[in-house]
Amino acid sequence: MQFPALSFRSFLSLQAGRGLVKILLYFCVVSCVLFTGESPNCSWHSLALIKVKNKSKKVYDSCAKTLFIGKKIVYLPSCHSTNDIAAELVRAEKLPEGSVVITSEQTAGRGQRGSRWITEQGANFTFSVVFCPAFLAIDQQFLLSQAVALGVLGFLSDKCAHAQIKWPNDLYIQDSKVGGILIENSIQGARLSHAIAGIGLNINQRQFSVPRATSLFRETRQFFDLKTELPLLLQHLEQSYLQLRNGHFEVIRERYKTRLLGFGQKRTFAANGILFSGTVVGITPYGQLQVLTEEGAIREFDIKEIEWKFTLDES
Repeated sequence: MQFPALSFRSFLSLQAGRGLVKILLYFCVVSCVLFTGESPNCSWHSLALIKVKNKSKKVYDSCAKTLFIGKKIVYLPSCHSTNDIAAELVRAEKLPEGSVVITSEQTAGRGQRGSRWITEQGANFTFSVVFCPAFLAIDQQFLLSQAVALGVLGFLSDKCAHAQIKWPNDLYIQDSKVGGILIENSIQGARLSHAIAGIGLNINQRQFSVPRATSLFRETRQFFDLKTELPLLLQHLEQSYLQLRNGHFEVIRERYKTRLLGFGQKRTFAANGILFSGTVVGITPYGQLQVLTEEGAIREFDIKEIEWKFTLDES
C-alpha cells in the first residue's frame, strides 16, 4: 500500500508531533537553566509557546558568604511564577538545597489566600528558594514559615525600623505591607521532603496602585542596588534556617511571636463578619493566631478565619 508523502511541517501539525516538540523544548529550557544558571527569555507556563532564544545575561552572582543558600542562582528576565519554575526544576533534576530562582518580572505570582502578587519590573525582589527540611514532621511545617519570615525580617530590620511580621507570612513596616512569603511544601511519608519558599519584597518601587503598600525606598528615601542587597538577604535567610535545622524550635517560636504585628497591642479584627477588639498574644504550634479578646478569652484562628481591620481601610 502506498502512503501519501507528508512534509515535515505537516507531520509537526499532528498531535503526536506537537507533543514531541513540547517535550523537546521543555528539556531544552530545563537543561539551559540547570547547566548555565540562566534561562532563555521565555514564557514557562505554556510549553507550546516556548521559544529558545539566546541565553540571558548573568545578573546575580552566587552568594560567597553562605554555606548553601544562593550558591546556585537561576535568573530569568521574566516568568509567570518563580515558585512554579523552582518546583519544575526540582522535579526534573532535584536542585540542591539553597538554590534560588529569581526574576525581574513575575506575571502571575501568588500570595496568601489565592491573591496575586504584582510587582514593578526590575524594582523589587521576586524569587524562590529551595529547602529540604526532612528533619521537620508534617505537624512542624509552620516552623519553616516562621524561620523564613524571621530571615527576611532580619534583612529589613537592618534597613529601617518598625519592620514586623503580619501573621502568617507578610512583612510590614508600620501598617503598610512591604513584602510577602508563600511556602509550598511537598510531603513524603510523615515528613517534608522539600519546600519552595517564594519571597516578594518591595525594594525600590515608588508608586503603588493598592492602599497600605510600601517599599524600602519609600520608607528610607534611599535607592538600593539589588545585586548588592540579594547576598545580604540570603545570608539572613540562611542564618535563620540553620537555627531551625539545628533544632532551636522554641527560640524561633519566641522570636516570631515577639516580632508579630499587633503583639501586645490592641487591634481591631473581624471574624465571621463580626468586628471585635483584641490583642495578639501568640501562635499555636500548628500556626494558628492566638488573640486575647476584651472579654478575657483567648481565641485561635486559622488563616481564613480572621481579618485585620486598619484605620483607613480593610486588610
